[in-house]
Amino acid sequence: MNKTVHIIGGGSAGLILGKELSLMGIKNIIYDSKRKISDNSAKASGVLSKSGLGALGIDYKDAIVNELIGADIYGRSESMRVKSNSTMAYVLDRGRLAELLYENAIASGSEIILGKRLSKTEILSLNNGSDIIVGADGAISNVASAYKFPEIKHYVLTYKAEYSNANILDKNMVSLHFNNSILKSFFGWTIPYSKSSIEVGIGIFSNNKTSSKNAFAKFIATERIKDILKGSKLNGAYASVIPLSTRRKTVNGNVLLVGDAAGQVKATTGGGIIFGGICARIAAKSIYEHIKYSMPLSNYEYEWRKINGRDLTMHRFFHKYYSILGNTTMDINIKMAKALGFDGFFSKYGDMDRPTKMLKRFFLRGFSE
Repeated sequence: MNKTVHIIGGGSAGLILGKELSLMGIKNIIYDSKRKISDNSAKASGVLSKSGLGALGIDYKDAIVNELIGADIYGRSESMRVKSNSTMAYVLDRGRLAELLYENAIASGSEIILGKRLSKTEILSLNNGSDIIVGADGAISNVASAYKFPEIKHYVLTYKAEYSNANILDKNMVSLHFNNSILKSFFGWTIPYSKSSIEVGIGIFSNNKTSSKNAFAKFIATERIKDILKGSKLNGAYASVIPLSTRRKTVNGNVLLVGDAAGQVKATTGGGIIFGGICARIAAKSIYEHIKYSMPLSNYEYEWRKINGRDLTMHRFFHKYYSILGNTTMDINIKMAKALGFDGFFSKYGDMDRPTKMLKRFFLRGFSE
């Protein structure tokens, strides 16, 4: 196997891909602009489902910060609690997770070059017609731009901050806050790290007429968040961009995209590690079969959409639905959901990543046993 796979981007998808390729005996080089693999990791939230993490084939235990058993969902005046009897998700230290993925990739045989930001010209120069290029370089992908992939149409701008000495009622519950007056087309959240430290964040649609920082300022001025943050200490704040739609095409000749660069992200929450990581493993298999058996690289496109396409489509549907609701309508929806028993259903059968599983369960058996 003489071909080399050049992976542009050392985020979770790129590192998982590199490890998988190395285990298959395929030479790969990962390029990343960060001087330290954990740099900028704090920009993204670290809530990941227990079931989703299990599908990635990675050892994440050293990165666990907190365990979560549910979520409180707030409209303007209505709320609903979804709470399980066991751990449904983990809060991970994204910096430590990056280090673990880096260590795994290195140990498996990947070559990783840090502190190297490749220009579009340099990315194009890697393409000798024989090697394979993978864009794993985030939402604003230079690889996608250099090779003229279809654009991602929808983005969310996020802003999050971390606080210590916060007033946390339940360290095992996250909260989601829907308020279309200040958080147009997305929502705000709180994620406890411990009994006294917490992450507070918001997202707004990219075509919003205000900045994410201004929307965040309005969000933390609301009564619920003010109560949580009263007397707390700000430890850091970060802004980022998240894609909310997949690219129409993710393979172009010997070039393919994975993770945020491909838009393999849950539109409901902006989470990309689980789907990006699963797609990275699919990409590794497709690349292996291409090199060893001359199978077309386009099989990657077919396979990842077959495995993840319906769930990503459902996430986009749910996002589109809640993003158009006014505050009064959102309150009515939450009230109706409780009356119909959705809170109990989600508590028992909720799946952060796979809404199709929940729908299958509902249509087969309804809310009751």
